Amino acid sequence: MKHTLLSLSSILCLTFASADEPAPPQTVICVPDALIAAEVFDRPESFAAKGTATGWRGGIGEWKIVEGAAYAIEEGPSEKRPNGHEAVCEHVTDLGDLVLTGEFKLGASPQVGFVCRDTHNPNHHLGRVVITPDAIWIQKMSGIAKETRREELVKIEVKSDPATWHRITLEVSGDHWRASIGEHVIEARHERFKDRKGRVGMVARGEGAQFRNLALWSAGPK
Repeated sequence: MKHTLLSLSSILCLTFASADEPAPPQTVICVPDALIAAEVFDRPESFAAKGTATGWRGGIGEWKIVEGAAYAIEEGPSEKRPNGHEAVCEHVTDLGDLVLTGEFKLGASPQVGFVCRDTHNPNHHLGRVVITPDAIWIQKMSGIAKETRREELVKIEVKSDPATWHRITLEVSGDHWRASIGEHVIEARHERFKDRKGRVGMVARGEGAQFRNLALWSAGPK
């Protein structure tokens, strides 16, 4: 079922897996207001059809539904991308502050991330929280493709069981980026995070990472 929400800047489309909208999470640095999109990822239709402008786009790599969740396979090496590319699934939007919630399982994937890109054309990388079996970190980013640049802002050495589902709540408010992953919390600040977000989603290296119950809200500062 699809619903649309008219904002001051544009018409944002919302995709729901059922008639029940998820409740906003408890937050620390910002307050969720409008629900932009929510998806369980339990059926092939969870991914937007190619050529459509709305919904969760399973872009680079291969995305499919396995055991009731989105399953990621990175893109292999090619003439266009000699080193291959992590799998990318994003929702196209136009947001300032935001809250993103969801669940993930690393599986055999060495690394997953929850990401934002800006509103440039094409959308440049803005920032992400990255999770591996041994660490979590936040990085600010810029550029796109071969011009991509990244700077690790803060990192914590923690174990994340690859076979367990983990819940994440990501808050972005002004220059402040805060991620809660299970019992772990990581925060960083950078001017880059203030830029508007044109794409929000998840990425995964290798094969085997899974994602489910993704929800995205616009937000205001607390």
